[in-house]
Amino acid sequence: MTGKRRAVITGMGIVSPLGIGLDAHWKGLMLGLSPARRLTLFDTSHTAAKHAAWIEDWDAATWLPPHKLKRMERYCQFAVVAARLALENAGLTFNEPQQRVGVSIGTAVGGFGVGEQQLSRFLTSGPDAVSPSLGVMGYPATAQGHICMEFGLQGPSYTNTNSCAAGNSAIGDALRTIQRGEADVMLAGAAEAPISPLIFKAFDNLGAMSSYDGNEPQLAYRPLHKERNGFVMGEGSAILVIEELSHALARGATVLAEITGYAITNEAWHMASPEPSGEAMLRAMRLALSDAGIQPADIDYVSPHASGTPANDINELTQIRRLLGPRASKVPISGTKPFTGHTLGAAGSVEAVNCVLAMQNNWVPPTLALDDPDPAALDSDLVPLKGRHHEIRHILSLALGFGGIDTALVISRPADLGQ
Repeated sequence: MTGKRRAVITGMGIVSPLGIGLDAHWKGLMLGLSPARRLTLFDTSHTAAKHAAWIEDWDAATWLPPHKLKRMERYCQFAVVAARLALENAGLTFNEPQQRVGVSIGTAVGGFGVGEQQLSRFLTSGPDAVSPSLGVMGYPATAQGHICMEFGLQGPSYTNTNSCAAGNSAIGDALRTIQRGEADVMLAGAAEAPISPLIFKAFDNLGAMSSYDGNEPQLAYRPLHKERNGFVMGEGSAILVIEELSHALARGATVLAEITGYAITNEAWHMASPEPSGEAMLRAMRLALSDAGIQPADIDYVSPHASGTPANDINELTQIRRLLGPRASKVPISGTKPFTGHTLGAAGSVEAVNCVLAMQNNWVPPTLALDDPDPAALDSDLVPLKGRHHEIRHILSLALGFGGIDTALVISRPADLGQ
């Protein structure tokens, strides 16, 4: 890492089905709570999937005034609130426009939900019924724009739509922006609110979601389980304040963790299925470790994508074992999506927050409902059912997306801060 500007995490904000803010989210992780429940927001009689994980009683008006809310789709509301919480956690306030503070946001479907609503109005009531606000609410970059406007951030700003790898991609882009010297602070993360009739049915038709139809909702989402059959859709946002190290130290910030490595590759194989050899996925992991200047032997915990689909989980686990080599059975690996549902583009940033909390507390969250692991996973430490104490220095966090996108982040316990 010699010569690179170092990027540290000094604040985090999260809006998740476990609760609003870090305390509520962490409490849910510690208690092993599953927010999955039978979907009642719309008719599911025509879908095999019956469960989702949504944020109950969301009241954006407690955070934002009406004149702003009327131009913000639900995912955008989540992102702005998560950004506010992250800045508060970092102890950052801005009284004037900031040219050295930027924003990097990821999302898979963005404002698709409002587009779905307006299409219905178009079809039932005619063209004139379409809201003039659709043009500034439905496109993916609205969250990035509103965050910039809300806090006066005039630095580099990006939006990526790298499907379920979008959260990791946003954090990686922020890391590179700081390393290149283009910004001193970046708000980075992702947001998603995909639980609408059309999007839900699309993933249902794809066969990607769990078809569990029993009376124990927590069993609907079981990554790495022998009987897994897809994911439970979730929603939310997680935003990190990523700061150049000397900038953070100069203002007396508390450094929570350091982002030491990032890589992104593509399998160039299929839009929705993993490439069987896993070489591109493995290469992303190796490149991220090389970027961080560490070896596989330095990894203390792996946060996999673990989407819960039959093919993806074991393919991913196989590549993790190839990376770790002889230590593969000794390094904890836990799939945490059941805590929030699969939040699509927001998944990587939500799991980055999980990773930092795990590192701060030296506690690895469990893989929920994993009472009967896939036989192909029995030689891995999957932290089933209950979390546990574990010393953590370096975490490898993976996020994989449609279109063959493989991303890997290395999050490290900060060392040699010069304090």
